[in-house]
Amino acid sequence: MTEFYRWPEAPRLALTFFLALCVLAQTSAALLSLYRRGGRGRRLVENLLELSILAHLLVCAQMHGEVMQNYLAGLIPPTGYSGQRLLVFALLLLLSLMLLLAEKAPHRLLVAAVAAVTLAPMEALAGKAFLYLYLAALLFWLVRSLFRAWGFAREIQMGLSALSIKNAMDSLHTGIMFCEKDGFVIFVNAQMQRLMRVLTGNEQRNGRHFYEQLTLGAIEAGCSVSRVEDQSVCLLPDGSAWQFNVSALRLGKKPYFQLTATGISEQWALITQLQRKNQELFKRQEELGEALAKLDILIRERETQQVKMRAHDILGERLSLLLRAVRSEQALDYAQLRTLSSGLIDDLKAMEGKPSPQDELDGLLQAFGAVGVDILIEGDLPVDTAKGHLMAEVIREAAANAVRHGFATQVYVQLGEAEGVFCLQITDNGRGCADKLREGGGIGGMRKKAEPFGGSVTVAASPQFKLKVELPIS
Repeated sequence: MTEFYRWPEAPRLALTFFLALCVLAQTSAALLSLYRRGGRGRRLVENLLELSILAHLLVCAQMHGEVMQNYLAGLIPPTGYSGQRLLVFALLLLLSLMLLLAEKAPHRLLVAAVAAVTLAPMEALAGKAFLYLYLAALLFWLVRSLFRAWGFAREIQMGLSALSIKNAMDSLHTGIMFCEKDGFVIFVNAQMQRLMRVLTGNEQRNGRHFYEQLTLGAIEAGCSVSRVEDQSVCLLPDGSAWQFNVSALRLGKKPYFQLTATGISEQWALITQLQRKNQELFKRQEELGEALAKLDILIRERETQQVKMRAHDILGERLSLLLRAVRSEQALDYAQLRTLSSGLIDDLKAMEGKPSPQDELDGLLQAFGAVGVDILIEGDLPVDTAKGHLMAEVIREAAANAVRHGFATQVYVQLGEAEGVFCLQITDNGRGCADKLREGGGIGGMRKKAEPFGGSVTVAASPQFKLKVELPIS
């Protein structure tokens, strides 16, 4: 150490600050090493090594401090410090013992070698080279201390600890809160704290009280709460939506509960859009119901008009015959008058009820076409008038149901005979039946009307709604 007496004052002061920086860096590395958790055997060796290096640096600093003190006092003592030599040898022995337990022997050997070159006896062996060895060793200690401190800090940050768990939970987008049974908050992450401030104005200390405020709607202006399937969805002023869920927990015999807040902004936008579409569909359904009611009135008015027109034609025909007979001064006997009157009564009885099945079907096509619904028919109605009326009524009821419940715009009707059975099959391009089919009065009425003919009515709901009526031909 006698070479330091020849240095100017400024380099000696710089070396003093450099030693202080080395001690500070190694102290940080030792503290971070002690702060780590897990792997007790290996960590113990590393902790002892860091503490030994710190003690070694303190000895080096103490040796330099004695040089500075002697220089200021004007004394240059002889080379050789037995007490220091003994302490450094003890540290070197401790390092050597730790080498036997360490996993990375090359690294420990390098540490021991650098520690050896800073020993006081090396000054006598190395001479002037000892000064440069001493400075190189200090530079090595500084670089190593900074590197180890950075490595320990990263290990603490990435390792499993209370701090790392808290940091990980705070980085989550989901809000999390754990509370005791009475609502006392045990843990809450940063996202839940932010939500509490936005919704209630401050951070709550009682989780149950906070959730009750949400369910009761006692929140800040600009926020709103909706209930979706027994769960609270809070809408924030920034447009985001958060769904709050409560679940019970039990650790050992002690009960706890967990409150989570999940961001569902995209899902909420889809739910809102779906609700709006459903409202539009219900409105459209009501409009279609009203249109079908009016359509039924139009059909009845058309039938009444056809009956009136046919009565007018029949009466006009008979009156024309009578008027012609009167004008021709033809003598009419009782038999002729009876023939005309009886024929009139028979013709009126023939058209008292509904029009022919084909006329009824044509009117049905025209009426539905007026509201934009096409009924596409393939085949012909049965020759039997009663069966023809039945088929026309079934087509009318099925088309009305397809438009009212399935929002159909096209109805497909197939008529035909096969193996002694007249078959009617009706399908549509509507949305079908998503739930289990529940038969109403319409389908039940069809069954009752088909029973006297020995017929059957079958209905299929999936994959497409299909109605099938079968009547024996005989």
